[in-house]
Amino acid sequence: MSITLYQNYYQLFEETTVAAGILDATNFKLEMANKSMLNLWHRPASIMGSNLLDFMPELEDQEYPELLKRVIISGKGHQEKGAMVLLDRHSKKETVYMDYSYTPISTDGRRTTAVLVVATDVCEREMTRLNRQQSKLDLRAMVMSAPVPMCIYRGPGFKLETANDLMYDLWQDTRQINLAPLQHVFHNGVPYTCTMEGITYSYTPLKTGTIAENAICVIAVRN
Repeated sequence: MSITLYQNYYQLFEETTVAAGILDATNFKLEMANKSMLNLWHRPASIMGSNLLDFMPELEDQEYPELLKRVIISGKGHQEKGAMVLLDRHSKKETVYMDYSYTPISTDGRRTTAVLVVATDVCEREMTRLNRQQSKLDLRAMVMSAPVPMCIYRGPGFKLETANDLMYDLWQDTRQINLAPLQHVFHNGVPYTCTMEGITYSYTPLKTGTIAENAICVIAVRN
């Protein structure tokens, strides 16, 4: 890499809070990394000039060295959101979730001489997403095992997320629930009960943080 180009990246790194580093294309030698990247990796500044797998040997059995090779050979960048990385931090292996990108750097417009690595720690976001997924699985298990007709509608469009066999059997004998009670519960965030065609429906709002994820649990009981 040319000295001028190196200096340009150095200035850029110093001015950004985003974790960034540059790896040489020949042997993944760390040409430079800003403080944010060192903090993300939990590595000291003394690793500068070392090869990637020397200061992060835990990556050897993961996909990232191979992805770097593909970027170098193809000259095409690579990015991923919510990628799971196993890192040695705090004297133990930790699961870290990152949004990252590998961008090829070329001094002659043809051959890749280095790779710009940019990463963001998104552990909090991904753990929230995984917890929501688990909550949905738990909710579905509850619905399917319920001794009464039960279903879940999700989001402002009231998409039917899950319903047990008892609810499907009920729908064969009656018309499906109208939208008015669903809209009332969704927009007001309060439970609602009504009786239609000899069946009492109980609507319970399930708030999960975002409007798109909010849901309504519907339970039906024949009078």
